[in-house]
Amino acid sequence: MSPDIRELFSRQLWYRETKRRLKKFRPKDVWATLIQERWTILVTGIFASGLLALELTAWSDLSTDAWFTLWTTFAAVVPMIRGVVDADVCLFAASTLLLLRGIIQARDAFAGLANDSIVSIALMMMIAAGLESSGALEFVPELVLGRSKREWVGQLRMHIAVASVSAVMNNTPLVAVMIPVVESWCRNNNHHPSRFMMPLSYSAILGGLCTIIGTSTNLIARGLAQQDDPKLKLPFVEVGIIGLPLTVAGGIYVVLFSPLLLRKRDTMMAAVVADPREYVVSVRVDARFAHIGRTIESAGLRHLRGLFLADLQRQDGATVPSPPPTTIILQGDKLTFAGDIQGMQHILSLPGLTPISSADLAADLEETVAGSPSSDRIMVEAVVSLSSPICNMTIRDSHFRSRYGAVVLAVHRNGERIAGGLGDIVVKGGDTMLLEAGPDFLQKYKHSTEWALAVDAFRVTLPRRDPLALFMSLGIFIALIVLNSMDVLPLSTTALVCLFAYLITGVLTVSQCRAAIPSSILLTVAGGFGVAKAMTVTGLAHRLAGSLLNVFSWMGRAGPVAAIYASTSLLTALLSNGAAVTLMYPIARDLAKQAGVSIKGPLYALMIGASSDFSTPIGYQTNLMVSGPGGYRFLDFTRFGLPLQFVAALITVPICVLYFEPRT
Repeated sequence: MSPDIRELFSRQLWYRETKRRLKKFRPKDVWATLIQERWTILVTGIFASGLLALELTAWSDLSTDAWFTLWTTFAAVVPMIRGVVDADVCLFAASTLLLLRGIIQARDAFAGLANDSIVSIALMMMIAAGLESSGALEFVPELVLGRSKREWVGQLRMHIAVASVSAVMNNTPLVAVMIPVVESWCRNNNHHPSRFMMPLSYSAILGGLCTIIGTSTNLIARGLAQQDDPKLKLPFVEVGIIGLPLTVAGGIYVVLFSPLLLRKRDTMMAAVVADPREYVVSVRVDARFAHIGRTIESAGLRHLRGLFLADLQRQDGATVPSPPPTTIILQGDKLTFAGDIQGMQHILSLPGLTPISSADLAADLEETVAGSPSSDRIMVEAVVSLSSPICNMTIRDSHFRSRYGAVVLAVHRNGERIAGGLGDIVVKGGDTMLLEAGPDFLQKYKHSTEWALAVDAFRVTLPRRDPLALFMSLGIFIALIVLNSMDVLPLSTTALVCLFAYLITGVLTVSQCRAAIPSSILLTVAGGFGVAKAMTVTGLAHRLAGSLLNVFSWMGRAGPVAAIYASTSLLTALLSNGAAVTLMYPIARDLAKQAGVSIKGPLYALMIGASSDFSTPIGYQTNLMVSGPGGYRFLDFTRFGLPLQFVAALITVPICVLYFEPRT
């Protein structure tokens, strides 16, 4: 036996590893977590008690497999709502348990990975990346925005432009491109960005409801429905019968009510430039400093309460970002600290460290980012994605600097800066961070699922793209839309042809294609297929559909559609919209059968409900993207978006009922 294998099974190794792991277990930390999550534990216990009561009373006739499916789904949904575990992991874990139980087969658990609509979503995301890289997404909206000095005219122009483009392409890359365009337009025309960022997101959402390809939830719902009934026809623009009135009503609502309900908020970067010493302070080392020639560690500048050394610049201009503790301090060095303003008082009181004025620091930051071609650091404003691996970890424990090659200068949550030591901040999905990063940060993470948004903090305007590539990308994409609307070829086929046309003509590179694939979204939906199948075969979907019909029976003919719309809207506010569609579809299908109505009414209500979350920043990706650039707080979305959500319900339910007649 080799020495390595003997060591692997040695008693000493196991004893040492066990002791090392036990040292990491701290009862105080466990107790602190229980206190912090006490409300989650309480609500989860109440719902679990309710399910147990149902199992013992009214729903005691359900099979053991049905209850196993319900408890498994419940166990998967709770961590998804809290955001402590990624949605794709939760749903695939649930599918694995159902597979081991024998409720579903292997082909059911992995059916989502081969579904035509899942492939179509991936292809459309790559095509959107091609349009973005060619500059096409900037070209059209900039022409429509105009130079009006009136706020309502600018909002209306933006709504028309964004909604029109969003109807034929995915809205996430569209909003990412439009954020700096709209900010620049607001700055040039003396308008406040917070009056435009939330309407930008709403315009993209509403426009996406006008066609089948406008949003991924429409494609997911279509794929599920056609998997059950291949003969079911869902024309390209039929959902627009609901989506177009919603888009018109949304535009009118924004123009009329944004002055009343949408408050003006300062953006993160505006606060930093106005008073940069609230977040960062720079000092110059002069001859009086007692630790010249010593390392940062020995000088006592390494472990400072409430702040850390973010940057060191030599007299000759050489920069040492995130300097290691062994870096030697020399006379004339400029040291930049980031963190809590109270912690900076200690630095400013040390003899030999002369503070640099706030005005000089702001000018220095702007010059570094926008001017000097030799600069190797940029300022980035980034919004943490709900599925980011650093969620629920402190900045220090996430090894942020080594992971991303960036330094955190400030963190905003719900429109307010988080006070205290930056390293101790627990990262949450939706947090907006101001970063000092390497020049390749945006290239690496612009399309990454780890960040909902990553943009140049000073919004440096990029040069105009190649005109030939721009018109070529638009021409190929318009051909895709025409062919699909005429039902000449399936969407997946036309999208694949369009993608290869982009690759052949050089509009898009292979690396850009791979970076644009939304892996977390696709895996979330694919994982939900197995759970949805289990709900169907065990009869759980049938029972849930019957219960919804009873609850909404007072609405008469509108009951089935209203039940699906309300349930899906609630679920998508708690989970991702892809997960909500996948879990709600079998219930919608069984509900339509029990009510004796066409599947199209509940199906389109499912599509609209999953995409119409206007009242929270976490319910839809584009809301999360604009929360940082708009400087919004959580309740800003509730105040401005909840009335719009009621308007959407009042339009969706009657159209679904009146247009899609009951079966004869």
